[in-house]
Parts: sequence; structure tokens; C-alpha cells
Amino acid sequence: MAFYLLGLSIVLVFIPYKPSIIKIPLWCLACLAAIISGFLDNVLDVQGVVTILAYSGLLFGSLALQLVWLRRVIVCLFGFYSLALAIHLLPGFYNAAVVVGKTVSADAIPFSLYANFDKGLAGLFLLSYFFGGQVRIDYFHNLQKPKDTLIIVILTLCLALGLAVLLGLIQIDFKAPDFWLSFLAINLLFTCVAEEAFFRGFLQRGLSNWLDGKFSLLIAPIFSALIFGLAHIAGGIEYAFVAGVAGLGYGYLFHRTKRIEWSILCHFMVNVLHLFLFTYPMLA
Repeated sequence: MAFYLLGLSIVLVFIPYKPSIIKIPLWCLACLAAIISGFLDNVLDVQGVVTILAYSGLLFGSLALQLVWLRRVIVCLFGFYSLALAIHLLPGFYNAAVVVGKTVSADAIPFSLYANFDKGLAGLFLLSYFFGGQVRIDYFHNLQKPKDTLIIVILTLCLALGLAVLLGLIQIDFKAPDFWLSFLAINLLFTCVAEEAFFRGFLQRGLSNWLDGKFSLLIAPIFSALIFGLAHIAGGIEYAFVAGVAGLGYGYLFHRTKRIEWSILCHFMVNVLHLFLFTYPMLA
């Protein structure tokens, strides 16, 4: 139940809501329910609760502090804390195994799938920071150049998957694994949201704001893509290169639209096509 409630919290961040009677965003209430449920179901322990309390304080400070230098320090701490949480460095969390060491494609390395409460929580808080606490209705008013957006999405899909084939990382393999539904939910809500909220919503946007328009197109998306690629270096240099190319597509898409959900959806589409149409996760 804790993972369902956490997923609901992430969805609620995207729904415009103006508190009237209860002066708390709905996602906060759902997140609190997820934490309580997680504690009762042994998904997190006392250390995990303390970790979340500290993380909540950093989020609140990042959004509410008026002293500029202090807020910048807290924002940096919030970013490091988010990264540590997403890569499972902080104690107190017991993530659920959905698939362990399964061979999904012939000649592929074994694949494991976990529902990561800590990474999902990082994605939720990073989204909240990106939206200033809660998405506003005017965020959805303008759809910037939908044709250009579609072109960038298609090019990113073709380049990322095409390069992976050319480099011998994957090959054509049509399939529908028995865990596909769990994969879709976990990959979208706990993987793509967290990674795009950090690399594009936090890192790239922060760098763009700091550059204030000076070469931001050349520097910010490339920098976020480079870091994104390095984050995948455990899969090898070729894998990191493909991830970096995909990250460049996600970053340019975010730069053009200023809409985090587009980079999330593009990232998700790459992963979904990879699962259903190609070797997963990669050739041994």
C-alpha cells in the first residue's frame, strides 16, 4: 500500500489544487499516508522516518527561506540529499523486489526490478521543489510549439535506441514480459520522474537560471546530459554514451518547452520501447 500511496502523491503534484479549507497540498496528505503505511509495513524504519523529516526540512527551507545566501546553501544540500536518497545511500528503507535476476531476453544479462520507496520519494520532493510546492493552473496554459516537441521526441527515440543497436548493446527482440505492467508503473513514477526531476528540473534549470540566458542552450542541457551519462557508467562506456545522447534529447526538450512532464514522458517512451522491442536490459 505504501508504494501505491507514494505513486498517488507523485500524480497529485501534477494536479492544480488551491487549498481552501485545508491549507496543505493534497500530495502532502497522500505522502504522509504513504510514510505511515510504509512504517507499518516495514518498508521503512525509524531511521527512514528521521531521514524523511530531515529531507522535509530541507525542502521547506529551499522554498520558504528569504535570506538569499542561506536559501542557496539549503538548496545545494537539498540537491545532494536528493541524489543520496535516489541512489540508496541513506539508511532506513527496505525496497520491494518485483523481479530478481530474471533473463528477459536470450543472451541478455539478468534483470532485477525493485519498487524503490527512497527514489520515488526523491522524485516527489524534487517535483515539489520544481513547482514551488504545487503545480499551478497557469503552468498548463501554453503548449509551446507541439510540432517541434514531437520532432524532438521522435529524434531522441531514434537516436538513443538506434545508437544502442549500432554499438551492439541491444538487438531486435519483440516480447511482452509477464511483469510488464509493474514495469510501466515503477519505471514511470519511481524512475523517470526521479531522474528527470533531478537532472532536468533541478540541475539543468538551476544552471540555466544561474547563467541567466548566457549560453544556457549550449551549456545547461549538455551539462545535464553529461552528468546523466556518467550516472549510467556502471553499464559500460557505450551504455553511458547512449544514456548521454538520450539525456541530451531530454534536456533540449525541457529547454524548449520548460515543461518537466515532456522530458519524463520521452524518457519513459525510450524505456518502454526498449523493453518491448529490443534486448532487455542489454546483451551479455
